[in-house]
Amino acid sequence: MKIAGKNAVVTGAGSGIGRGIALALARAGANVVVADIEQSKAKATADEVAGLGVQSGHFSLDVRDAKQVAALADYAWGRLGRVDILCNNAGVCAPGPVLDTSDEDFRWQFEVNAGGVFNGMREFVRRFVVQGGPAWVVNTASHNAIGAPVKGVAAYVGSKHAVLGLTDAFRTEHGDAVGFSVLCPGIINTGIWDAGRNRPAELGGSFKGDARNAQALTTFGMRPERVGEIVAKGIENEDFFIWTHPQDIELVEKRYREGSEAIARQWPNGADEEQMMTPHDVT
Repeated sequence: MKIAGKNAVVTGAGSGIGRGIALALARAGANVVVADIEQSKAKATADEVAGLGVQSGHFSLDVRDAKQVAALADYAWGRLGRVDILCNNAGVCAPGPVLDTSDEDFRWQFEVNAGGVFNGMREFVRRFVVQGGPAWVVNTASHNAIGAPVKGVAAYVGSKHAVLGLTDAFRTEHGDAVGFSVLCPGIINTGIWDAGRNRPAELGGSFKGDARNAQALTTFGMRPERVGEIVAKGIENEDFFIWTHPQDIELVEKRYREGSEAIARQWPNGADEEQMMTPHDVT
């Protein structure tokens, strides 16, 4: 889908990948509403977007709250007239050994990473269908949606698998009217390891991120602006999967190999009569 002249909404766009996406879409000619839980950062990115010669707006948003997501949609349609692109990018991570994961850490990551994506898709896809015309949704998952190349992020990995599943389910039901992409970034130079600064009180309150993880992202991570360029190209190519690191083909191949080899061992002669899609007599 062509981006020039379109109107976009990007969540979690006050910094990191979301900011990179917002700026890339603006450079491609889209007007962009920037949403973030930190309003000052949302405004800063929106000002950068406006500086690129397109319309912008900013909105304070906790993606866990469906009512706030609906209010964001009202704001975006009111400000821009219509919306054509939604990027559900807001995400958090609370690293730690899997057996030490607290109920609050688990809930927080799933409510933001998976629940936020669901809230965004449900609200915006409903409006896209009514509105008509081309529309596109990009959901930020992770290469962890395909495999788990590192330890210590179990709830995060699970939530990103959920993003992939939700996106595929929405595509199955509404892919005839709306396009969908899943962004699967690898190591990116973002502040996600310090996302705990925004964890709400009811889920344990704020916490300080691990400086070692932050240093690793800074040293080895791809620039978020580059990720934004990759996302813009993925939308224009109408790709379902958008990858930032081609070496993640290893994760894809490992997942396929494990599945196909297990099927070959368990069913060496193929499906038997009981597995065939035929009606059975009910007695």
